Amino acid sequence: MKTLLCLLIAIGVGSALQYVGVPHGLLLGSILSTALIVSNLPVAPSVRYGLGYVQIVLGIATGLMFEAWDSRTVAALLPSLGFLLVCLTAQMAMAGFWLFRVSGWNGKDALLAVYPGALAAVFDLLESEQASSKVIVVHLVRLLSITLLVSFCIAGPADVALVESSPLALDIGLTVLALMVFCIVVGRLLLRVGVPAPFMLTAIVATGICVKSGYLHGFHMPPWSVDFASVILGVLIGSKFKDISLAELWRHGRAGVMAVGVMLLIAAAFAAVASRVLGSDALTLWMAYMPGAIETIAIVAFGGGLNVVFILSHHLVRMVVLHFAPAFLVQARRWRESA
Repeated sequence: MKTLLCLLIAIGVGSALQYVGVPHGLLLGSILSTALIVSNLPVAPSVRYGLGYVQIVLGIATGLMFEAWDSRTVAALLPSLGFLLVCLTAQMAMAGFWLFRVSGWNGKDALLAVYPGALAAVFDLLESEQASSKVIVVHLVRLLSITLLVSFCIAGPADVALVESSPLALDIGLTVLALMVFCIVVGRLLLRVGVPAPFMLTAIVATGICVKSGYLHGFHMPPWSVDFASVILGVLIGSKFKDISLAELWRHGRAGVMAVGVMLLIAAAFAAVASRVLGSDALTLWMAYMPGAIETIAIVAFGGGLNVVFILSHHLVRMVVLHFAPAFLVQARRWRESA
């Protein structure tokens, strides 16, 4: 009941901000209202399948865009992925150096704090490495900073991904239902072996195959489904502030802001260089090179009418590359401890 009330409040606040013209007000309003609720009241909203819903909805919406893709488009993406890998290395090195040398953090905490992956993998590493709790503060700052930054920098009406669709034909409706079931089953299997964003990854690939095979011709995700994903994502982000006191957030947050700022500036620099070399849009490249927050960036990119497939392809590569390393590290440590 408390979770439902929190969702209703988030919808109300987000809708109000969106109505008055705040860019991506639905997402930002949900974050703000939930953070205030969990910080001042004994409420802990639990949206058990919320992140899975967000990933599947955004994954299907992204996969639908593969209809216009061909081998030439894929070939153009590969050089940019090279820039991405170098950019990630520079982001971690420079931001980690800042926390280690300027802020006086130890090497382990500094490295974990600048790891540009999802919070789930960071939590696993925190548990196995017994790192300081201030690391999670930096990751919350990173998540919130990217959300606010891209929300206010990328403003615009919904475009291709959110166009109105006609009532579903029976065959397309059954295909979509089967696709969602497939994403849930395969996503849960991938989740067990530590694959990052498993539902989104499965939904993108499976939907792309269906689109190229002609099974989903003319289908578009309903706008309300992406709007609801924005609300759920906002509630999930805002609920993370429950166990973080204001004093702790202020004390460690300042170092986090500087570290995240360094990473975002490096991403902007690489985007500017790659834009000149590859002839691509610098803003799209900047979104692609950002250190995390794949679901947030996906929602903002949809709303801003950007090249969502191009952006999310980079983030999926980033997550797969970066998550296999810590997953292997954690499993190896546990194996040694049990041996």
